[in-house]
Amino acid sequence: MFKAEKTNFTDDTRPTSKAIPTQNADLTFLSLSEGISDDYAHIIKTHVIPTISEFRDLKLREIRVLSYIQDQHEPCTLAQIAANLRYDPATVTRAAAKLVDAKIVKRENNKSDTRSSVLKLTNKGRKLVSLYNQRVKTGFANVENMLFRSMSESEKSEFLAVIYKISKRAEIMRDYFETLQEFDGIELRQKMSVSLRAVS
Repeated sequence: MFKAEKTNFTDDTRPTSKAIPTQNADLTFLSLSEGISDDYAHIIKTHVIPTISEFRDLKLREIRVLSYIQDQHEPCTLAQIAANLRYDPATVTRAAAKLVDAKIVKRENNKSDTRSSVLKLTNKGRKLVSLYNQRVKTGFANVENMLFRSMSESEKSEFLAVIYKISKRAEIMRDYFETLQEFDGIELRQKMSVSLRAVS
């Protein structure tokens, strides 16, 4: 029989290393973020999605598109979704088509730009997103309680603040490298320095 060992998220579980932690911080951020993403995706794909019959034929990226539309209080253009989820436009177009076919999302003309359309949740879509969010929240809370691995609200708030900061920092650095050849090196370093100070 499985017996959970009582531990806490505040326990220091970092691997021992002779190197100064901050020297390889960015590589550690990369490794941890990939691991966290993989763990969450696995749990959601294997333990949450199968509990919602309407989602069983959907891929995780399609559910992410659906959740993004709901988070933005709709409507959203395909370009907005692609940019914010870091998906290529073709992936978003395919995901949108599948969601529209399932009557979870509807496509409407964009009143701000007649050359494009926007996506909105249907009543069915809103109910499914609400159910999905509740299943995720309840599922993770139940596992936390079972394993005695809980995080306080203040810890979650603190960790999220740091994660958002790391995410913004990585986004700025990505933009820096992508525009490296578009500006003079000195000018670009100045622009990046100003952006990073805004994050700190």
